[in-house]
Amino acid sequence: MKSIEDADLESTNVLLRTDLNLPVEDGEPRKTVRFERYLETIEKLSGEGARTVVMAHQGRPARNDFTSLEKHSEMIAEELGQEVNFVQTFFGPQLGDAVASMQDGDVTVLENIRFLSEELQNASPQRHSHDYFVQNLAPYFDLYVDDAFSAAHRSHASMVGFTELLDSYAGPVMQKEMESCSKVRKEFESGVLVLGGEKPSDIIGMMEHMIEEVEKVLLGGIPGELALKIRGLGSGKKNDWIEKNSFDASADELEALMDRYGEKIIFPEDLRTDKGDFDAEKVPDDEMTWDIGERTAERYAEIIREADAAVMKGPMGAFEDYPDGSEKIVEALADSEGFTVLGGGHTSSLVQRFGYGIEDFSHVSIAGGAFVRYMSGEKLAAIQALE
Repeated sequence: MKSIEDADLESTNVLLRTDLNLPVEDGEPRKTVRFERYLETIEKLSGEGARTVVMAHQGRPARNDFTSLEKHSEMIAEELGQEVNFVQTFFGPQLGDAVASMQDGDVTVLENIRFLSEELQNASPQRHSHDYFVQNLAPYFDLYVDDAFSAAHRSHASMVGFTELLDSYAGPVMQKEMESCSKVRKEFESGVLVLGGEKPSDIIGMMEHMIEEVEKVLLGGIPGELALKIRGLGSGKKNDWIEKNSFDASADELEALMDRYGEKIIFPEDLRTDKGDFDAEKVPDDEMTWDIGERTAERYAEIIREADAAVMKGPMGAFEDYPDGSEKIVEALADSEGFTVLGGGHTSSLVQRFGYGIEDFSHVSIAGGAFVRYMSGEKLAAIQALE
């Protein structure tokens, strides 16, 4: 991949594909490590005299966090200390006038790219290069910079279509993530995987790809509760919820791994409900579970502190309202003298939420799906397009 370090950016029109997909709380996007990382790229391009047009997404149609990027543009303007133009379209004179009026160092933010239905289609770079919006947007620019590693697993138009039409470069975040994740995948031995979050299907590939090399896999979040369900434990109310939301779709794969690597895979011994902590086999059937219990958190933390390396993907529970389990795990990772990695959008947001800095860990990956797929040995569509 070509680096922007090799490009002459001054007075060039740059189309920057970044990722501003942030947690939205009470209708407001929340600044995270992800936002800070991508902001650095915008600052770099602006500082070198590029006329930068930012293309990004927020959420998906029909989800609560699917919203305009207007507030994001205001956040960028506040951080940069300069005016940032917001354009609500991808076509026509409004876009053309906005680009034509830009001066060296100016920044413009386009509307949420996922407002376009064609953006969400997975297709080849060649196919996407013929998309109407790609064909109409490309002529305004001298080069394309893809810095959105967290979306690199998606073969969407904004991620791969422009590589066929414009001189294309990897941004600094894209390069650093690839280097760090490659190191984890190639050099991670005798370590611990801490896997939680909402979707068990997200972590099955990581387990299958890495379990031979790790000492232990510590399960929390929905994967941990699915493991308990498989063993006939946990909360009947939560087990029903898991079935209702189809989070048990990967149950057969997880059960096979548990049967084969039972000595390595550890799941919660206690769980937290609104009434307190209960042993996994004694959770009342009418109680909803929200987090790993205190004993589990302490046990996991001890294992992490003693490990030579640890990778965390996904929080241990509903951390917004029940943070204790996730906080104890992040604290153990920060205290560890080993090689520590946090991966995923929600996971990386825990760093700031619990008062730590990215310097407290060996690497904090801001990617979720891309991180998991790369750790699972898959090729990433955007990386292939840039290569």
